[in-house]
Amino acid sequence: MNKFVALILVALSLCETALAQTPAFPVKTIRLVVAYPPGGTADVLSRTIAEGLSQRLGQRVVVENKPGANGNIAADLVAKSPADGYTLLMTAPGPLAVNANLYATLPFDPATAFAPVSLAGVAPLLLVVPASLPVRNLKELLDYAKANPYKVTFASQGNASSGHLTMELLKVRTGMQAAHVPYKGSAPALNDLLAGHVTMMFDNTTSSLPLVRGGTLRAIAVAEEKRLIATPDIPTVAEQGVLGFVATPWFGIVTTAGTPGAVVDKLSAAINETLRTPAAQARFLEMGVELRPNSPQAFERYISAETVKWKEVVRVSGAKLD
Repeated sequence: MNKFVALILVALSLCETALAQTPAFPVKTIRLVVAYPPGGTADVLSRTIAEGLSQRLGQRVVVENKPGANGNIAADLVAKSPADGYTLLMTAPGPLAVNANLYATLPFDPATAFAPVSLAGVAPLLLVVPASLPVRNLKELLDYAKANPYKVTFASQGNASSGHLTMELLKVRTGMQAAHVPYKGSAPALNDLLAGHVTMMFDNTTSSLPLVRGGTLRAIAVAEEKRLIATPDIPTVAEQGVLGFVATPWFGIVTTAGTPGAVVDKLSAAINETLRTPAAQARFLEMGVELRPNSPQAFERYISAETVKWKEVVRVSGAKLD
């Protein structure tokens, strides 16, 4: 036996040993921890993904909503979970790409605590007001705010959420004055917006678009580069005079750092299969959400680019949290 053949046999033996030592996955219930309350985009996406994972992996996937601290509570739970792929995090940019620039300290390091699994989708933000408010476009809203400097407020899904930061950016770009009223998620914020307790908010299409179509909210603008396919009648912020204004929240899934690559790849493949079905694509497009599942490697690069972008948004807005 020559030396080359011997090396091949040794390599094959090592691979067989590694495979024998790698446990089957999954063999028990998987937890999908959602960083936000029930009813919002992250929750709807999570329940769709959980159903698809259960079907494709043959194990139950339980969705657990753990809102609070701009996603940090849920993220910390997952960061400190066993690195085995049985605890997943569904989150918006906050814990992965924004919070490190907002908080003096975090209980986890976003750059090292997680293993990216897959991007799920992007949910553009609509600037919405109660249908009873006497404004129909951005100019009228800015004029209204100028005429009512001490009564205009805006709701958000929470301190330093995408809705909060996007509104702060709009204030910087337009000089608008409005007081911030943070909530724990879209649902409670929308309830107060519908009741007229707050003036406006930037909200994800998933939760706000049905209310716009129902006539109880009015969409003033979309914070996208171009109009949405689902709502071609709603102009962008940029079209209405604030050039280059784009803020696109996204949702993705990570697990605990150190999880075996084979497990991460298996989870990513199952998520991709789930979100690329025609039924899922059609359902979320109707809500204004564009599904964009990708590979763990592509999602890691995406998070890095988003961290740079949102760092600049935070700087411009001046937002800080303790």
